Amino acid sequence: MDFHKIADRLIEAAMEEGAFDDLPGAGMPLPPPPAGDAIEAFGFQLMARAGAIPAEVQLKKEILRKGAELRHLPEGPQKLEAMKAIANLQMRLAMMLEARR
Repeated sequence: MDFHKIADRLIEAAMEEGAFDDLPGAGMPLPPPPAGDAIEAFGFQLMARAGAIPAEVQLKKEILRKGAELRHLPEGPQKLEAMKAIANLQMRLAMMLEARR
C-alpha cells in the first residue's frame, strides 16, 4: 500500500474523531510565505537534509568553542594569540554576513 494512502486514511480517521478540532488558528488563513530568495531557502533545505552546515554556522560554532578555550588559558602570549584568532573569526563571520545582504 502507498504511504500517501495510509497517511490520508489516518488523517481522515483523526478528523472524524475530532483530533483537529479547537486547534489554534483554526479557520484562519495560512500565513504568507516568508520573504526572501526562494532559491536560497531551497538550498538551505537541501543542505539541512544532507547534514551540511553553512559556513556561517560553522564559524559561529568555532567562535564559541575558541571562546570557551580562551576562558581557561592563563594570562600571557598564548591567551593573546587565542584572542587574535577569535577576532579574526569574528571578522570573517561579519564579512560573510555583510556579503549576504
